Amino acid sequence: MSESAPLVYFVFGIPNSGRREVIFDLIEDGIPKNEQVLYFRPKSEPVNNFDEQLEALENVSVVTWELKDCKINHGKISAAPQKVIFLAPGTSDPADCAEALKQWSEHNQCRIARIVTVLHCQFLREQPSARPWFDACIHFSDMVLLNRREEAGNKWVKDFEAEYKKARSPARFIFVKKGRVSNPAEVLDPEARRLSLYFDELIPIEDDEFEDEHQPDDLKPDRYIERLESGQRAKPIPAIRKFLGD
Repeated sequence: MSESAPLVYFVFGIPNSGRREVIFDLIEDGIPKNEQVLYFRPKSEPVNNFDEQLEALENVSVVTWELKDCKINHGKISAAPQKVIFLAPGTSDPADCAEALKQWSEHNQCRIARIVTVLHCQFLREQPSARPWFDACIHFSDMVLLNRREEAGNKWVKDFEAEYKKARSPARFIFVKKGRVSNPAEVLDPEARRLSLYFDELIPIEDDEFEDEHQPDDLKPDRYIERLESGQRAKPIPAIRKFLGD
């Protein structure tokens, strides 16, 4: 794919985790004012103050979108952006989002730069049963931005990050302070750091070079994307909605 192709960023996170604040910070302090940004706002979520601030930025165009049948549906696009930022619906299935994002990016000849999870630390400490949903988000992510940490406590945050380091997760874990990261350019750097190989352009390998049980990771279906003959996911992700309450 051309190096001049628009760069796509995708942001996971539950409602009220500070996703829009972070996106505003990344655009305002991490993207040159002469670069056009297309911001995809989820149709299913109400507009808040940071959506209005994002729309007020001179180099930002806004389009609403929705996830339907693992596809991205959106209105007409008139902008010609250098950067595209999707905010995932806060209650969406991460695997459905990933499948839709890959299809959309390939169809529109865009390059997936970074996938980001904004982690609501306090929520996850209070709702540990929701962990599989966050694990799936982080599986696809290059960057994990640790937000709402105060009530979770330093020990919980350190232990959470240590688990991923022990599991050799390549993703970077970074603190968010007052809606901002210390180095927006680091978050926007398009170098892939994600565990999943689903979005990567891989060199084909002859299938018969390996026995089935010794297939390398780049020949195996992504564990969250893989489907059974029934069409159901081989590793379904628990819905986050049931943990969010009203």
